[in-house]
Amino acid sequence: MIDLRSDTLTKPTESMRRAMYEAVVGDDGRVDLEGKGEDPTVNALENLASKITGKEDAMFCNSGTIANIIALVTYCQRVETVAISKYNHIYYSERSPFMEEYFGLKPSFYDIDEKGVPDLQSLHSIFMDGASKLLCLENSNNFKGGTCMSVQQTEEICSAAKKYKIPVHMDGARIFNVASYYDIPVKELLNSVDSVMFCLSKGLGAPIGSLLCGSKEFIGRARGIRKLLGGGMRQAGIVAAAGIIALQEEVERLKEDHKLAKLLASKLVTNKKIKIDPELVDTNIVTVDVSPSGYSAKKFEVDLETYGLKVKSMSEQYVRMTTYRGITLDDIENAATIFNDYCTKL
Repeated sequence: MIDLRSDTLTKPTESMRRAMYEAVVGDDGRVDLEGKGEDPTVNALENLASKITGKEDAMFCNSGTIANIIALVTYCQRVETVAISKYNHIYYSERSPFMEEYFGLKPSFYDIDEKGVPDLQSLHSIFMDGASKLLCLENSNNFKGGTCMSVQQTEEICSAAKKYKIPVHMDGARIFNVASYYDIPVKELLNSVDSVMFCLSKGLGAPIGSLLCGSKEFIGRARGIRKLLGGGMRQAGIVAAAGIIALQEEVERLKEDHKLAKLLASKLVTNKKIKIDPELVDTNIVTVDVSPSGYSAKKFEVDLETYGLKVKSMSEQYVRMTTYRGITLDDIENAATIFNDYCTKL
């Protein structure tokens, strides 16, 4: 079975497993006068994350979902408005910050282009009403197929937000894929944002965890909210140790995933039952529009698994395939063959 549903399927390396076994741990839930926990390995991971992202401080969370929730709740109170795209993962998939029965925030949707980059005119229209308390961005853009937003684009957007004194939070779940795409340090992509969340447990391959990074004041408040939401951890250094290895050893390898994704897209482009633009495959995600076939994405997902290929339906018309460590060149060749052969039978 070839499983391309998500890069969350990446398995930890042997060096990660060894680091986890040897990790020195403490009680991360007990905070000292400096606002840090008592687990030295968690502290080392947080210090590394803040240095890499160029932010003053960082906080280890068990998932990207809770890290994003913490960020939004730190910035905003119930019924306050967040400027966001309806296709951003925070709204489209995580959703709870905008559900009345949970956190009750109000979305104000800005327009995006084909790569998921916010439209500046649309943003200005939203900001001018004075209601927005936060701007949420996403890089890379999951729903648009792992497409990337450049440093210049990010700076222009953040500059617009700052004119209205609106902070900017970046959902950077796969921000290291973006840095690899542009071949720049990740902090260059994040200079103009106020906070960022990134995942260790996607292409970087750690088994658990995400980091929320920002100013010391922001992270200090975020730690209190993490505790209230039940996100505090104890001897979390056991998993934080794998995160350190991920940041030290796995970032450069992401380019290999990008090459495989591009190859897969190139092998599907002549298929007349689907639509795909290889030029929009920037990183490790291949999004396929199956609407020309006349069938739903869910049907593709269910049927393809019977032929030995797992994909993820993202909506009624889109399926996603994602490359990661463990997926080989042969897997890509076979996946393309399975997908194209299946389409000939429709």
